[in-house]
Amino acid sequence: MAEGMESKKVLFEKNKRVGIITLNNGEFNVFDPEQIYQFRDLMKQLQWDQKVRAILIQGSGDRAFSSGFDLKHLDKEIIIEVGQEMIYRLYNLPKPTIALVHGYAIGIGFLVALACDFRYATEAAQFSLPEINYDVMFPTHGGCSILPKLVNTPSAAKYILYTGDRIPARKIAQFGIIDEIFQTKDEMFAAGLKFAQYLCTKNPIVMSCTKAALNTTRFADIKTGFAIEMEAVQFIDRPPSMKRKEQLEAAKKFIEKYSEKF
Repeated sequence: MAEGMESKKVLFEKNKRVGIITLNNGEFNVFDPEQIYQFRDLMKQLQWDQKVRAILIQGSGDRAFSSGFDLKHLDKEIIIEVGQEMIYRLYNLPKPTIALVHGYAIGIGFLVALACDFRYATEAAQFSLPEINYDVMFPTHGGCSILPKLVNTPSAAKYILYTGDRIPARKIAQFGIIDEIFQTKDEMFAAGLKFAQYLCTKNPIVMSCTKAALNTTRFADIKTGFAIEMEAVQFIDRPPSMKRKEQLEAAKKFIEKYSEKF
């Protein structure tokens, strides 16, 4: 992938080994077909890119991280098939991801943040999954699957889904979804970049395999968890006969095996 790849609605640049993705589609960063396809394709390109070890995702401008799907210009096939693949690939990306949320994070914007490993937000950020307020909508793309895995109580997920309200960052943080809150977008970006650069100093193979294993082990019994851990040890603790290329291939197979299936 070319360094500094840029498109009209999804911007990508590198700061050393940190990839910075900027949603760039108007004042409210709505996901229209072009942006959905570009984001999905970028996830594909980044999946095995060894030069990028951590990812930051932010919105352009000051109004919104993303205020959701552009429902006026999307058909159901793009929303469901391509939109779900976009979230799936982000959730399973074998490198740490950090969402930097300011302004509105509504619908798919909120779900993109939920699919990341960490979430930072500014004081003014607001979050919502508003499907309950409409007759023909349902909380898909992780609303009923990823969200419950992140909140600290079942009632927190139910509150978000049952009310459809716009919830301020402080309250979302109480639910266990936000890791840190900042006064300004610049402060948040600086902290996110610093943390991402720190994560880049860690062993990338161990990092990727740990993330994949957690998809299964966090909900598995201890015996199953131990077996998955030891499966990784077989190639992480590389025997003299195993070449580096073979280790990378073994890690890739492990990641694909224990990533959420789509």
